[in-house]
This record gives sequence, C-alpha cells and structure tokens, in this order.
Amino acid sequence: DYKPMAGEWSSVVDGFLFLKTVNPPHPAAAVAATEPVTPATPAPRTLGRLNPATHPSAQPGAALTLSGTVLDRNTGQPVPFATVAVPARSAGTVTDAQGRFRLEARRNELMQISSIGYEPATLPAQPAGALSIRLTPAAFALANVRVSAQSQDPKRIMQKVIKAAETNYEQQDYMAQVYTHRRLSNFDTLRHEVEYVSQVFEPAGHRDWGGGFLALGPTQTHAVRETHVVVPSAKPLGQWDYSEGGHGFYTEGSDPVRISPLFKSGTLGKFKLQLDTIEQRGAETLYVIQFAAKRASKRATGFGLTAGYSGKVYVRQQDYAVVRYEALWLEDTVKLNAVARRYQGRKNLTARIFSRVFSDHRKAHVVTYQKAENGRYHVAASLAQTVVVGHVLDGKPFYNQKSCEEYFISSPAEALATHPDEEKEPDLKQGEIWQLNRIPYRPAFWQTYQRPVPAEPAPTLNATKP
Repeated sequence: DYKPMAGEWSSVVDGFLFLKTVNPPHPAAAVAATEPVTPATPAPRTLGRLNPATHPSAQPGAALTLSGTVLDRNTGQPVPFATVAVPARSAGTVTDAQGRFRLEARRNELMQISSIGYEPATLPAQPAGALSIRLTPAAFALANVRVSAQSQDPKRIMQKVIKAAETNYEQQDYMAQVYTHRRLSNFDTLRHEVEYVSQVFEPAGHRDWGGGFLALGPTQTHAVRETHVVVPSAKPLGQWDYSEGGHGFYTEGSDPVRISPLFKSGTLGKFKLQLDTIEQRGAETLYVIQFAAKRASKRATGFGLTAGYSGKVYVRQQDYAVVRYEALWLEDTVKLNAVARRYQGRKNLTARIFSRVFSDHRKAHVVTYQKAENGRYHVAASLAQTVVVGHVLDGKPFYNQKSCEEYFISSPAEALATHPDEEKEPDLKQGEIWQLNRIPYRPAFWQTYQRPVPAEPAPTLNATKP
C-alpha cells in the first residue's frame, strides 16, 4: 500500500502512471488527413496477403533531431515526465524534470505529446529550433487513476510473459509454409540472391536451439520444396556463405519466444531489463521493454563467441503476448582475432578456420507475431541482416552483408498428417542450406506463385567502407 502524497511533480513521481480512463477522443482527423502515416503494426493477415505486384510503401522523410520543452498552457510551467512519442512506429521519450526532451524523428511523422491530467497534442515533425509545446490541462482526466509501481516493473512483466506463453503460443505439433529470400553482397555489389519455399514442422516440446543439451531434445524439421536463384553467384556457395548461425538465418532460429534464454524463467535474471515506454496503438496498449545480457555467456545467449545481446520486446498488455522482438547481436571479435593471430602461419584445422580478423561483426534480427484463429500466436515474419568487416590474415580486406527474410503462413491442422518427416525423407537431416543447393528450379511454380508482401523493410546495419 502507498500513502497519499502531495507536492511538486518532480518530487512525487518516481515512475509512469496508468490511466484507467483516458481523455475523450480529440479531433486529430484534420492533421492526419494532410500527413498520412503508414502504421507500424500491419492490419491482421497483412503478411498472409499475397500479391507479387505490390511493393513496400515509400521510405519516410529525412531523419532529424527534435528538441524542446513541454509547458502547461495556463501557468507556463514545465510539464515533467510527459510522453513524447511517434505512435506510428516504436519511438518515444519522456521529458525530464524541467519538461525538456530530445527525440530522433523523420520529417512529417506525427508526434503525440501527452501527460496525466492534460489533453494530448499532435503535431508533425518539421526541422526547427527548440520547440515549445503547450498542453491544455484536463482536470477530469485524473479521475479513477491508480498508481501501481509493480504493474510497470519490467521484470514482473517479463515473468508474466513467460507464464502466459503456455496459453499464448502453440504447445502442440505445428506446421507452416515459409517463403525465404536471401541476399549476399559486398559493400555495394550484389553477389547472390535466392528465394525458396519450404515446409517446416515444429514438434511439441521444441524449446532449444539445435535440440538443447547434447542435441537430445526435439528439433524443427525443414523441407525445401521450391527454389529460384535470382542472381547466381560467380562461385559455388556452401553453408557458411549463406548463414551466420544463430537467430534469424535459419527457420529454427526464427522464433525467439520459443528458444531464446530471454524467455525462460531460469535465465531471465541474466538480463538487464528496463521499461522503455508504454505505447498506445488503437485500442491496444504495448509495454516496450529494453533488454541486454549482463554478460554475453552461452547460458544467457545460447551461443559462444558472443560479445553482446540486446534489444527490445513489445508486449501486449491485454494478454502479455510478445507481438514484436528486436535484437542486436555482437560477435566477440576480440576473442576471434586473438585466436586467429595465435594460430597464424600454422598448418592445422584451427588456423584454417580462424584465418580472418574482424573490425565489425554485427547482426540485427526483427520478428513479428500474429494471432491465429485458434487464439495462439505464431511467427509472421523474421527479418535478419548481418555486416562482417575485416581482412584475411596476410590477405585482402572484405566487407560482407547477408540478409535473410522469412514469411510464415500457418498450415491447417489436417496438414500435419503429411508433415516433413526425416525418417521418410532422410535428406532432410542434412538441413536447410544443404537442401537449398540441391532442389531443382521449376519455372512453372514461380510463374504462378504469389510472394508475400513485406509489412516493413528489413533491418539495416550501416558501416563505413573498409
């Protein structure tokens, strides 16, 4: 229980407030009509709507940095801890005790400024000097407000996410069709591009990458059915040319809620958690939680030779389901480079494997989830990109970019009777990439196949030219 307090906002408030009832709808239609915004969250079934002639929407305006002060329109005093957000995407901040803020935005994006006890204000992002935004008090908005520090504790939210996973996510055998699009490039040259359609079978109990301890647990079965090489490589490609390992570059690593240590009770304590913001998207409220591995050990990340694992999780307040996941992975270049230099010049397997040194080695991974008709959430899209920069020991520099986009469509329950089976098709044991290089191209299939429409562009990792 909390004792009532009165005083300056900056002295009383130590967190966010939750409104049981919000202000009545305010007329923002006129602004929205002149400044259309592409919603960050697609309408239901967007990723399942197939249309090969449709392309992603145009890129938003130029990036700019906005700063200013939020003030009380009546008194002219600063409004501390007001929310300054871009509702159309995952961006926002909170003003400090003097009402000041700084926010990265894009030209013409709609910004919404709100605070407990005030009418929210909406304005387009435009290049300008320091902004002065005045909010109109709305005393009635404070009725039925309940302050709860516990409800906004990110660790408690994540614990509820883990507990609700049994209800929110599929626990039985599950099957889906997947469209995959891979691109390999140098700094500015596309080296290889391929697309393929597969069937994946997720057995009940699959919770760990590669089957977990001693690879004894259930694993996903991936069957490549159709392939199309859009831009052929000048040289034959193997497994390591296509992949970077880990999350995002195989369908088995496309569902972090299923396999990441972040979503397991026993390893949740290995992460730093912070409530980034609370977003309102239509009738839905989303908790946006930042996470970072305290120490990027194999137990915390699931992999070795990792220097960092961090990102954001978007949690639906109504049922504590994760609807979006963003992660940045950093390879341990210090350790990789040390091993390469230690074995340089030797004629053994270790020297052949560790023959390069790195100046940059990062991977971005974004996953969106959709709710199916049975009430369970499934992966809708998994988008990954990696940038690897360095040079071969006593050799040339390199700059490699790889991207892997995967779009999932759930198969009906009756399709499970014919799910991919490694006992019936032994070649499936060789894995996704091995099959990719051996399935023949059938033009008739691709002439009629309707490719999924991306709901958003793949993540972008930028680095300077070597």
